[in-house]
Amino acid sequence: MRSPTASDNLEAALERAVARFDDGSATCAQIRYHLGFEDEARRGKRLRSRLVLAVAEEEGGDPAAALDPACAVEIIHEFSLVHDDIEDGDRLRRGRETVWSRFGVAHGINAGDALCAVAYLALLDGTVTRPADRTVAMTRALHEAHLAMCGGQARDIAFETQTRVSIDDYRAMAGGKTAALFGAACELGALCAGASDERARAYRHLGRAYGLAFQIEDDVLGTWGDPGTTGKPSGSDLARRKWTFPVVWAVAGPPSAARETIAAAYARGAALDPPAVAAAIASLDALGAREAALEAARAELDDADAVAATFGIDRSGAVRAFFQRALRRIA
Repeated sequence: MRSPTASDNLEAALERAVARFDDGSATCAQIRYHLGFEDEARRGKRLRSRLVLAVAEEEGGDPAAALDPACAVEIIHEFSLVHDDIEDGDRLRRGRETVWSRFGVAHGINAGDALCAVAYLALLDGTVTRPADRTVAMTRALHEAHLAMCGGQARDIAFETQTRVSIDDYRAMAGGKTAALFGAACELGALCAGASDERARAYRHLGRAYGLAFQIEDDVLGTWGDPGTTGKPSGSDLARRKWTFPVVWAVAGPPSAARETIAAAYARGAALDPPAVAAAIASLDALGAREAALEAARAELDDADAVAATFGIDRSGAVRAFFQRALRRIA
């Protein structure tokens, strides 16, 4: 019989965190459905929670003591996905119906709200006793990331009606919507291992750099990814007229026929039909937008290296190696 792995322990901890607040209502079943507890193939990659554990281990912490904050970070992420799917009208995630699509919008909103509450309770009412000031610092870090995520999502929604989005606008959106929670994951991992506030903030900077790289890569997958990998139709981001990094980069470039094809499609302010999606992808290919996006993601990873060197964190390189492995989805 094999010994439990860190992933096994994390999944068990996530199930316990949800089960502690199971009141027998439909909401808990919907949460379990979304988290993939009954279908391992439909679970997420748990990157953010695994990142908490990786930083805690790098800082010499007890892995068991990091499980509660790891669960809190993962559940906040999953809550955001439930609501994102409603806001974006997405009916598929991880190759099956989203919560709102299967159970209705009202249930989707309610299940997302419940997940949000469970996340903070997992942190506050966990299985490990820690100093009160440390729990307050961890809770604040998670709330700050949560607020930044809402701001990033607001920018992303506003982009849907805009005819031009700058690279700075894009980075502000991605910095909130995606990078903030990766930063919090690193910060919580350091805090639960007993690192100083200054050292924990340095890890937050490291995580944010990775989060930006992750979002850019996710944008590439949203345009060129295999539906079998992404769980969504190919070109789905373009069909919804989302201002992804490849699109923002292309429209910001010098005048050309390919650039004008993309700019004109987005200027109409409406969803793109299949021929328009195909024309936009062909134009992005002609401009080299995919290569530019991958280069930008690599630059963010270089920033992570610079942060580690400046602040003397992640000295073994294990956390950044985790980043590199997670970013091989489109290698």
